Amino acid sequence: MKGAIFFDRDNTLIIDNGYTWKISDFAFLYDSAEALALLNTYNIPVFIVTNQSGIARGYFKEIDMHKFNLYLCKQVILKGGKITDIAFCPHHPKYPQKDLPAHCDCRKPATGMLKQLSHKWEVDLKKSVMIGDQQTDIEAGSAAGCVESYILQPSQSRVNLCNNIISNHFEDYL
Repeated sequence: MKGAIFFDRDNTLIIDNGYTWKISDFAFLYDSAEALALLNTYNIPVFIVTNQSGIARGYFKEIDMHKFNLYLCKQVILKGGKITDIAFCPHHPKYPQKDLPAHCDCRKPATGMLKQLSHKWEVDLKKSVMIGDQQTDIEAGSAAGCVESYILQPSQSRVNLCNNIISNHFEDYL
């Protein structure tokens, strides 16, 4: 099994406008599209793992998030990249809903989304990397057994980070 790169979505790949789900609000963060294209050049699988508590809070519906994610994937393809799959957590412990559990194993820092995708796509988490903008992203990657987890600020270069990750963790792809 090979490794992969797991990204958080909001404020890691795209601008977070606060519960971002409207296609009209879509915008890549600084050099995100270029970083995803770089990873695709080396055929490194890319996944997104994203907490989407706006669903539990009632700000938007799950179908709205799926439409947004589909648009995101299409924009990534247009820029030369590829997102293999996206996992999301619609839960929030302070906003339980009758059809959604209040507690789950998918909301980061829990590892459920990473484990789900690694099982589905036969990815070795010990050869994988997690990138996000919050400590909960790092905790999820570490707890899942990722070889490395990185906090990335919106102004930092994703291309530089991905070049470093490729040379340090994905030598087999070079």
